[in-house]
Amino acid sequence: MIFRLFIRYKLTISTLPLSLSLIPSVYMPIAQYLKYASLRFYVDFSHWTALLNSIITTGKPFNFNHELIFPGTKNYLSVHFVPFIYLIALPFKLWPYSETIIVLNFILMISSIIPLYKLALLCGKNKRFAVFMMVLLVWYPTFQYTVLYEFEMLRFAIPIILWMFYFLEKRSKWLYYLFSFLAVLVREEVGLTVMMFGIYLFFFEKKRKEGLITSIIGLGAFIAITGIIMPKLSASLRYEHIAAKFFPVAGNSGVFKLFPLIFDPIKLGNIILFFLPLLFAPLFSPALLVSSLANFGVGILSRSNTHVSFMMYYLSPSVPVFFFALIKGWPKFTKFLKTHFGRGIYDSDSPAMAAMLCALLVSNIFFGPSPVSLQFWFRDIRPALFRTQNFHYSAYITNKHHKLVESLVKMIPDGAIVSAEHFLHPRLFKKRGAMVFPQLVSMDGKFKADYVFIDKNNPVKTGGGIPESWDGLRANPQFYYDSIEKAPEIWKLLKAEDGYYLFKRAK
Repeated sequence: MIFRLFIRYKLTISTLPLSLSLIPSVYMPIAQYLKYASLRFYVDFSHWTALLNSIITTGKPFNFNHELIFPGTKNYLSVHFVPFIYLIALPFKLWPYSETIIVLNFILMISSIIPLYKLALLCGKNKRFAVFMMVLLVWYPTFQYTVLYEFEMLRFAIPIILWMFYFLEKRSKWLYYLFSFLAVLVREEVGLTVMMFGIYLFFFEKKRKEGLITSIIGLGAFIAITGIIMPKLSASLRYEHIAAKFFPVAGNSGVFKLFPLIFDPIKLGNIILFFLPLLFAPLFSPALLVSSLANFGVGILSRSNTHVSFMMYYLSPSVPVFFFALIKGWPKFTKFLKTHFGRGIYDSDSPAMAAMLCALLVSNIFFGPSPVSLQFWFRDIRPALFRTQNFHYSAYITNKHHKLVESLVKMIPDGAIVSAEHFLHPRLFKKRGAMVFPQLVSMDGKFKADYVFIDKNNPVKTGGGIPESWDGLRANPQFYYDSIEKAPEIWKLLKAEDGYYLFKRAK
């Protein structure tokens, strides 16, 4: 019914200034910065700024914060193989601030619309259709969530794989192979997506040579990186991938015990939400979706639902596949609409585009993070209760309490190890290392915290006044505060102001 209203009142794609729909996307870097300013970023962001700080000061990809939690992982490339972090380090060396990462993140991610536009124009031969694809990507909820998530490198698979697809369609083979190789360097698991795309080319497109070479690049890189390079870079006596704990061993548990993971209703619901904003149109090119099977398979077999969540970044390598499948399947999608809902309505692309924009708008309202979403305006409406994922407008409000944090951070020497709550970590990336309070000693016992930095007045609260950033300690955080406050012979209070408490180890 709503789609027919679009037609009746002539609200077709031809009447809309479609390109203007890209302008509101600038809210994303603003939202990221405001979250950083309001202490809504967490320890994940600080891992990357600490890593970048190490690169620009020592030239080495060391992350001492990670070493304090997981001994043997000081070299971060043994945790996740992300050599492109050195490219991020170049501008970070000129402007060594957290804001630099926020700006770079947005620029690199929004650049995805360039290869997507060129790909859609090459395949569809229509500028209006190409602009339409750009708008879909920018307002695709998963793309927005990925951009808004603090920082990581897997997201950059989106622009690189889109370039890979474009050069394949343009028949620029050497550039295609170059971007296939660049894609596997984004992060270790991207090689699996490249391999599956090669299988698609080999079996479905009958491009034997390109498919074989692509599969060799993807699988060869995955095996070399995970089986040789990462273990060599690790200082652990027994190397195990950081994510291995999330995956069951079928030989021990029995293959039938994998069924609850595969058919988990939450996971299946998330899979639907990847396709709902696009009206399931990518399914009209099912063979191409084979390329996403490895990426999806890893997420589905994980014990953690976050690995397949439409609100997270783990399926970033699959997002370009969805849009390429949408472009390839568009003629079949419009033919389907004409056959089943036609009567002259869907004789052109405009009504189909209007219908999909309607679906995209509705998806943004109910499931998206932007200012048009319900969760932005209503605190109790959230698609998922991730403790670090809050997009209510209150999360972007800063006050004097937030601004005060820098004065206490300056009191901590750069060579110190600090134990601090999650939300304080992004401000500590220039320190030698940081643990998540109440951890005071590294997991191997080699290092102790020199300072403790807590904030009892943090505005991020859940029921009962417990800081939301706590994990497993929400019942009585004061118990852990007391371990510091009631031990003056060990911890000397340096400053207390507006709920902030900074302690220094006395002995």
